[in-house]
Formats: sequence, C-alpha cells, structure tokens
Amino acid sequence: MNIIVTSLKGGVGKSTTSIYLSAAAVERGYDPVILIDADPQASSAEWLELWPIDDIEVIEAPSERTATRALQRVDGLAIVDTPPGNERITQALVSLADAVVIPTRAGGVEYSRVAATLELIPPSVARGVVICAARLGTNDLDAALEWWKDQKVPVWGVIPERVSIASGPEARLSREGLNAYDAVLAKALRVRR
Repeated sequence: MNIIVTSLKGGVGKSTTSIYLSAAAVERGYDPVILIDADPQASSAEWLELWPIDDIEVIEAPSERTATRALQRVDGLAIVDTPPGNERITQALVSLADAVVIPTRAGGVEYSRVAATLELIPPSVARGVVICAARLGTNDLDAALEWWKDQKVPVWGVIPERVSIASGPEARLSREGLNAYDAVLAKALRVRR
C-alpha cells in the first residue's frame, strides 16, 4: 500500500506526519515500513538517522525519477514524504497512491494551497486532510473544520499543536501524537485497493 503525504505548501507538517504515520504503522505490526523521503531537504531521513525507529527503512529519493522508482519497487507499506511546491513530483507520486494525506494548518492561505494539491490527485485516489499544530477549541480551528466540510473534503485528523517531532537528547515521539496519527493511518488503510 502506498500512502503519500503531500502539500504544495511548506511548513505544514509533512515530515512530522510521515514519521508519525510510519511509527504508528510499526506499532500496528507492519514490518518493515518503508519511508521514502522525496524532499531534497531530507528532514524525515535526517531525523530517523539520528533517532532510528526499529522496522522503519528509509529511502532517500529526492527526484521524480528516484522517488517513483523507489515507490514502484516497494512490496508492503510505503509512506512518502514529498517536497513542498513541486507539482511535478507530487503529481507523479499521487498517481501511484492508494491514499493521500494532506497536512495543513487551520486558516488563511492554507485553503488555496490545499485546493491546488487536491487538483493533482486522481479522482479514484482516497484523500484526507490532517490539520496539524491545531489550537484546540479556537474559532480558527472551528472555521477550518467547517470549511473542509463545506468543500466535501474529509478531515482525517486534528493534531494538537503540542504534537511535534521531538528534538534534543530525548527525541521521542509523543504517545499523544502516535495515538492521533494512528487514527489517521486507520482511515488511510481503510481505502486499500
């Protein structure tokens, strides 16, 4: 199964989402989970190199050619962290997807970039928005949830702002984050072709 984590906007939580989804898949018993880091910044690969998680295999594939070839060779569960703003690689990868997870934030300019991302996804491919770094109980979050509901785009998860990729000596993923992203993973896995 191929799960593509993508958004044409940067800084919305694609790498965080990719790592948490991979870790949640490992907890569900997938072995190995292949995380393909297609972003030239290699944030996911770098984090997992410093703080490896057993049973997550990382493949760095920072071009359309290397990423699509890597994805086509995976037998099992693959999660792909895509680069921001690269419509060409996004379109190539979502054409191979079983499910697309679109991280975003609540409010403002986010809507137009997610809409542009949605236009790249073939109609037959399941997709869901994950609102990252959400301030729970705020008008911004309520408005964002209402917006996506009106647009008929499913919201697969709301991730509280306190959930992130830890850094420093501890560098652990939070239990709250793993639980929240496991719920997102469950929705993505339900669409298996």
